[in-house]
Amino acid sequence: MTPVKPVEAELLVVTGMSGAGRSTAADALEDHGWYVVENLPPLMLGTLAEIVSHAPQSIPRLAVVMDVRSKGLFLDVRAALGALAASGVKFRVLFLDANDDVLVRRFEQGRRPHPLQEGGRILDGIATEREVLKELRDSSDVVLDTSTYNVHALATAVTELFSD
Repeated sequence: MTPVKPVEAELLVVTGMSGAGRSTAADALEDHGWYVVENLPPLMLGTLAEIVSHAPQSIPRLAVVMDVRSKGLFLDVRAALGALAASGVKFRVLFLDANDDVLVRRFEQGRRPHPLQEGGRILDGIATEREVLKELRDSSDVVLDTSTYNVHALATAVTELFSD
């Protein structure tokens, strides 16, 4: 008799620069059967992963979107990922990026301030965010530059990377 391999949920952490397409990536993942949680505070990642690990048949693929909108809480992301790895949970990190000119244009088109802009210029917010995210970007499993993508091309790229 062949031993039955236990079902293990797949966990993907989606992060990256504001304006680089995290919401579009989340939508594409959801369209392909992923359970998506957006704007999760990093300290809740371990708890969510544990809940999902008890029911991998119900939620076989979980994508968690985490970004600087959670302000000071986001600074705990490296510790949360380290704790997850130490507990033996397997996960991958998708980091979405784009060049500064593209990010500025996307924020101007959306008429929304950058979350770290704090009354300064959009470029100031982008520079601050790049500094905050540098280590996370460097340690990510997949870094996807979305500078030349429209929403459809980004959805296609994410689908090709993370669907069956």
